[in-house]
Amino acid sequence: MASAVCAPEIGLWYRDIQNRIFGVVAIDDDDTIEVQYYDGDVAEYDRETWDLLCMNIVAEPNDGLGPYENLNEEEVIFLNDNLQPVSWDNVVGDLDN
Repeated sequence: MASAVCAPEIGLWYRDIQNRIFGVVAIDDDDTIEVQYYDGDVAEYDRETWDLLCMNIVAEPNDGLGPYENLNEEEVIFLNDNLQPVSWDNVVGDLDN
């Protein structure tokens, strides 16, 4: 569904002509539309620019990896790998050391 001119709606997701996915996160009183791209970048458009954008409304991305999808496996830190069980048996003794 192509919609070159459509009213921005908070919570909807769009795909622009450059194939970037973004969601509308805020609309200010002065008709400034704030969007967040799937990769985490944030941008603002005035109403006039918004009306010139060529975009489609798309389904919300459901994997939640947006800003992290371009990380190499070595760059990903898994918290579970670094967790150590804590013993509460001698907490005061541990503080003295």
